[in-house]
Amino acid sequence: MTRLAPIQIRPAQPSDIAQMVQVHLQAFPGFFLTLMGPRFLRLLYNGFLNHPTGISLVACAQGKPSQVLGFVVGTTQPQGFFLQLLKQRWLAFGLASLWPLLRKPNLVFVKLWSALFYRGESLPDQPNAALLSSLGVQPAAQGQQIGQQLVNAFLSHAQTVGATAVYLTTDQSDNAKANQFYTRLGFKLAGTCKRPHGRILNRYLIKLSA
Repeated sequence: MTRLAPIQIRPAQPSDIAQMVQVHLQAFPGFFLTLMGPRFLRLLYNGFLNHPTGISLVACAQGKPSQVLGFVVGTTQPQGFFLQLLKQRWLAFGLASLWPLLRKPNLVFVKLWSALFYRGESLPDQPNAALLSSLGVQPAAQGQQIGQQLVNAFLSHAQTVGATAVYLTTDQSDNAKANQFYTRLGFKLAGTCKRPHGRILNRYLIKLSA
């Protein structure tokens, strides 16, 4: 049996955002939100941290509470969360998107809309489902079940604040590791959704015990 890494999981603080961004950049090289850059990611993760329905947790090395090894973020009210976030900080997000827009003017808006707003889809048969939006672990710390501990902490927190289920989306193709990871944790495939440019996402759901 693999031994769990000796870590502490706690609510994220404003001082953690810079490290959360760095973990994201290291964990997701080449992904669209990574290409949007650190400034954009800081706004996004601050949004989760400061929103009343947001859930933001970090994993820290045991005895080193300021050293962030991984994070998980989401919201208990997915429908409209991202649209509300952009409405509140539209100028800041616009400025943060300026350089990526100049580099790829034909793709940025469509991909940005897709990358953010598909995550806010509601589930008609699960009105109280929370969304697990992003999970990241430092590459150097992977293989120690930190991701598993973060997901379990997210499920527990979501249940505490009234969620009856948690769902997430992840790429269907060329993404076997992530799909197997969530399946092992008890998530069940609850359909697929197609995004612009033919991207297919698997939607996973786990019901929380009463």
